[in-house]
Amino acid sequence: MMRFALYLHNHQPAGNFDSVFEYAYEHAYEPLLKVLLKHPRIKFGIHNSGTLLEWILNHHPEFFAMLKQAVTQQQAELLSSGYGEPILSLVPRKDAIEQIKYYNDFLYEHFEYRPKGLWLTERIWEPQLIPTLLDAGIEYLLLDDTHFLYAGLQHDDLYSYFITEDDGRILKVFPISMKLRYLIPFHQINETMDFLKDESSKRIRGLKTLGDDGEKFGVWPGTYDWVHTKGWLESFLERLENEPWIETTLLKDVAQEEPAGRIYLPTSSYEEMGEWVLPPDRGNEYEELKNLLDRKYYYLLHGGYFKNFLQRYPEANHMHKRMLYVSRRVLKSKKAKLALWRGQCSCAYWHGIFGGLYLPHLRDAVYHNLIEADNLRPEQTMEKADFNADGKDEIVFSNKALFAVIDPKTGSFMELDDRARKTNLCNYLGRRKEKYHQRIPQQPSTDNVRSIHESFRSKEENMHQYLIYDTYERRFGLDHILATMPMVDDLRHGNISSRIIHYPEFTITDPASCGISFAGEIEKRIALRQDGEKTIVLSYAPLEGMLGIEFSIGVFCANFRLDSGQKLADLICLEGITQFSLCGDGLEPIAFSADRPFTFLSYPIETISSSESGYERIFQGCCFLLVFTSGPIVSIRL
Repeated sequence: MMRFALYLHNHQPAGNFDSVFEYAYEHAYEPLLKVLLKHPRIKFGIHNSGTLLEWILNHHPEFFAMLKQAVTQQQAELLSSGYGEPILSLVPRKDAIEQIKYYNDFLYEHFEYRPKGLWLTERIWEPQLIPTLLDAGIEYLLLDDTHFLYAGLQHDDLYSYFITEDDGRILKVFPISMKLRYLIPFHQINETMDFLKDESSKRIRGLKTLGDDGEKFGVWPGTYDWVHTKGWLESFLERLENEPWIETTLLKDVAQEEPAGRIYLPTSSYEEMGEWVLPPDRGNEYEELKNLLDRKYYYLLHGGYFKNFLQRYPEANHMHKRMLYVSRRVLKSKKAKLALWRGQCSCAYWHGIFGGLYLPHLRDAVYHNLIEADNLRPEQTMEKADFNADGKDEIVFSNKALFAVIDPKTGSFMELDDRARKTNLCNYLGRRKEKYHQRIPQQPSTDNVRSIHESFRSKEENMHQYLIYDTYERRFGLDHILATMPMVDDLRHGNISSRIIHYPEFTITDPASCGISFAGEIEKRIALRQDGEKTIVLSYAPLEGMLGIEFSIGVFCANFRLDSGQKLADLICLEGITQFSLCGDGLEPIAFSADRPFTFLSYPIETISSSESGYERIFQGCCFLLVFTSGPIVSIRL
C-alpha cells in the first residue's frame, strides 16, 4: 500500500484578459473540479490564487458552491498563499504576513475552512521564510523534490514530510515529485502507475505527491482534448479508485504523523527555474553540462538564484523597487492594501516559460495597482535617492498629477507615471538575447500532447528577423549627438552614428515644478509648465550639429497611431513637422510639440519571447527619435 497526494494550483494574474480567465475556467478549472466531484473517494488538495478567486466569485459563483461541497464532504483540502500571489521573498515581510492572513480569512468566509498548509508561489524557497510563514499561521508547505535533493537527500528518502526549523521554530515541508509532474497528464496512465507501483515496493504507506498547475489539465496546448474529450482524467481517477494498493490522501492528515526527519533546505526553486534565471551564455553552459551527466547527478547542479531576474532585467528591478516604494508609504486602508497586493502579483516580475515579464498587460496591471495604492496619499516631493538600489542616486519627483524617476546622468526619465491614467509611460521592455532564441523554428509548428518543457512551437513564420538586441537601456527623453541623419530602419536595428549625451552635473532649481538643470557639453532643463501640471518641457541650449531626442514609450491600446493616421506598429519617417500626438482607442492623446521643425523617425519595439503557447512576437511599445539641427524647446502634454 502507498499513498498518493493529488494537489492542484490554479492561478491567473492580476491584469490578465477576461477572455483568458474565461477560457481557463471553461477548459480546466470547472471541468477538473466537476470530474473530481464525481469521484468522492479521490481526495485532493487545491489552491486557487486570490486574484483568480476574485474573478470566479464575480463571474462563476457556482465554482464556489462546488468547491465548498468538496471541502464539506472532506474530499478536498484548501491551501493558503499570499492573497495577490506574490513571490514571498520578493515582498516585505509585513506584506507577506498580512496577505496570507487576509487570504485565510477570505477562505474561511466563503468555505468555512482555515488552511494550515501553503502553496509557495513558484516554490521560491529561502530559509528566512520560516518565521514569516509561522507568524502567518502556516504549519506546512509543498516544495519540489529538487529542494530536498539539493540538501543531500536521495529519492528513496522522500516518502513523507520533513521538518525544518529556524531558531527552534519548526515548519513542515512536503516534497513534490518532479517525475509525476512530467508524467501527469502527458503520458499514458500505465506509465504513471508503473512508477507508483515501483515506489510502493520501497516502503509501506510511503507518500508520493503531485503538486502542479491546474492549467495543464485543459489550458496547455492540446491538453483539453487529451484530458477531457478523450477521457484521460476520468480514466486516471477510475484507475486510482480500482487499484487496491493506492490510497489518495490529504497532506493535512499526513502532517499529524511523525516526520521522516529534519532537513535544512538551501535557497532554491524547481529545477527549470534555476536554468531560466541564468544569462543566455551561462544557461547554454548549464544545459551542456546537464547533457554530459547522468540524471542522478543533477542534484549537484543548482542553476541560478531567482532574485537575479532583477539583475538580468532592469525593468523588473525598477518595477520591484517601485513596489517597495509604495509599500513603505501605503495607507492602512483595505482598498490601499488590496491594490498594493495586486501590484505584488508574481508573474510580471520574472521570465521563463510561465513568467509574465514579457507581457505588457501584466506589467501594466502591476503599475496600475501600485499607482492606485499610491494615489490614495500622493506626496509633493522632490529628492535625490537611490530609488532602484544600484548604488547611484536618481531624482524622484511626485505631485498630485505625476510621479517620475529621472536618471541624472542622462537627464532622461526612467519612470513617468500619469496618476490619472494609472499608467507608467515608461512601461516598455528592452530587446534582449534569450537562451531559447537559438531554438526558434523557421516555420510555425504544432506538437502532440507534451509537457511544455519538452515542446518548441513558433506562432508565425520568419521570426528570426525580429531578433534585434538593444545596446543600451531605454529611456524617455534620451539625448544623442548625431553625426548624420539616420534612416528609420537603421534606427530600428541600432545602426546609427551617434553617441548618448551624459551630464556630469545637475541642479534642482525648483522642487515644486520638477525644475532640473543639467550641465555638460550642452545644457538641458526639465520643468513642468506653470499653466499645467501635466505638461513637461525639455529645453536645450543652442548647439552645433544635430541633436536627436529619443523617446521609448510603453502605452498599449488598440489602433495605436499618430494623429495623422500612421500606425505606430510600422516604421515611420516624417520631415519638417513641429507637433504630433499619440492616439488610440480609449487613449487620451499624448501631445508633443517643439518651437522649431524636426524630423520624426519611429519604429515598434518588438520582442520574441517564450510562453506556454509557444514562441511569440510581442509589441512592447514604440520608440521615436526627434532630430533637430539646433537646440529646441520640446513640450509633452500628458
